[in-house]
Amino acid sequence: MMRLLVSADTHLGSPIRSVALRNPDLGARLKQASRDTFVEIVDLAISEQVDAFVLAGDIFDNGYPDLKSRAFLITQLARASEAGVATVLIRGNHDALLDHNAHGDLGPSIHLLHKGAPTVEIGDAAFHGLSFDTAHVSKSFLPDYPVPVPGKRNIGLMHTSLDGAPGHDPYAPCSERDLMAHGFDLWCLGHIHAPFERLDGPALVIMPGIPQPRHFGERKGGTVTLVSLGDGSPEFERRPIGRLGFSECSLDLSDCSDQQEVLRNLRDAFLSVQVPDRDTAVRLFATSDQHGADLVTELATEVLDSIDCVFLDKVKCALPLGKTGAGTDDLVRLMRDELAEEGFRESALQELEELRLAMPLEIMDELGDDSLDALLEEAIAEVSLTLHAGASK
Repeated sequence: MMRLLVSADTHLGSPIRSVALRNPDLGARLKQASRDTFVEIVDLAISEQVDAFVLAGDIFDNGYPDLKSRAFLITQLARASEAGVATVLIRGNHDALLDHNAHGDLGPSIHLLHKGAPTVEIGDAAFHGLSFDTAHVSKSFLPDYPVPVPGKRNIGLMHTSLDGAPGHDPYAPCSERDLMAHGFDLWCLGHIHAPFERLDGPALVIMPGIPQPRHFGERKGGTVTLVSLGDGSPEFERRPIGRLGFSECSLDLSDCSDQQEVLRNLRDAFLSVQVPDRDTAVRLFATSDQHGADLVTELATEVLDSIDCVFLDKVKCALPLGKTGAGTDDLVRLMRDELAEEGFRESALQELEELRLAMPLEIMDELGDDSLDALLEEAIAEVSLTLHAGASK
């Protein structure tokens, strides 16, 4: 029996800029959470006495010479090595800091697989992997992978977008069917931040997901995967690991008679998402005919000063159904007519793309072409709410 702990996409050193701009306290907590989570992953590898700790790329977030983050990685992997746990890893598209030619080796029992050394044998298993040498690879790596080693359990590490995933550019694209047909017992993948598993007879493909989500769009992450390779089909178990999770909360404030009632409702909502021994960042969807997003954000911030381990990610507000007035209805109709004008959508998509290119990578994932309609609806709702709240005073 061979046991592995599989992770990927830790993104150590991520600047967390999009979240930090909205909430500096949450941004600082997220930066620390990524490190705390990695320490917890290494603790788990040691406590479970796994035979190998597998990292399928994007250990770091960018190619800047952040030697502090690299020193942190080496220190943590040395802990695993001293406890008898070997590490096998590959470079993803964010991992220039793992260039051993530029920065040196990572240490004993830490095996970085690449084109010059694509295979390492540990016990009765052969690990195979290829690393990114550039930030973008448009063709499949699979044809360049070694053939299975006879008499060994064969385990592949690959950083890939597979057939494609929403919010992800195509990196080293490869089909699941082709992976399954290559003859390996297990594929450990990175790049897509939501976890999944595919079991087909004796072959298992796993994507462990991002262990510590960085923003609301990654809230399906927060796990690593334990894998057991025995005589039958591989067995796997997801383990929750993230120190900070993202949650959404819907709150109807339309019947609140005064500010005290609004504050009480906000407090109840935040307490309902509080999780013991874990931080939670909340995205609040509020319904109100008197309070816009800015005011609710201010009130929510005050409430959270007295609640531990809960942070505000963002507030979105909308009017209750059927609450718009005649003037508001007319303006909304005119705005929707403008959206239907020829060329408007094309111009909006062009501006959205220019905005994406100017923003940090973690925001780009949230501003794909498919997000345009939601952004326009959010803008119309905010205008409607502002006008209606003003007319009601």
